[in-house]
Amino acid sequence: MLTIYLISSILNWKFGLTIQSILMIGIGVAFGILGGIIGVNKK
Repeated sequence: MLTIYLISSILNWKFGLTIQSILMIGIGVAFGILGGIIGVNKK
């Protein structure tokens, strides 16, 4: 997710790491971890 954000930020001339983007990355990572845990434990 961080790689995708960095690539899109490089392509965008208004690059800025704002609170909103940090929050989006954090929420994405949290849900990714949660989905991974559920996926591994699902039978």
